[in-house]
Amino acid sequence: MARETIFQFLLEPDVAVRVRFIRTRGKIISFVVQLECWIAEHWYPVIRYDTAHGFAHCDRLNLDGSQEKQTLSVQDFNDALTYAQNDLRANFRRYCERFKEQLNEKTNC
Repeated sequence: MARETIFQFLLEPDVAVRVRFIRTRGKIISFVVQLECWIAEHWYPVIRYDTAHGFAHCDRLNLDGSQEKQTLSVQDFNDALTYAQNDLRANFRRYCERFKEQLNEKTNC
């Protein structure tokens, strides 16, 4: 029987990670891990790891709505889910800063 788990945690007061995964018999069959930053009174999705389309990948989200997709070298979904959470914990400041720079460029035009 498949079991869905959903939770979120804060890395800083203005940085959140949302996690959703489905597990059956101890094996992850799908997941989403999304980094969100609170900027200018809005939560913005910045980086999303997921298994949409049947493979583990990372979407780097841009302010204009475009995405840069990168396939993960780890395709075991259990390992990919762990990798995603660890990467966001280790690099969230850099990811949020990149997104904030896009926002600053847009407002300075």
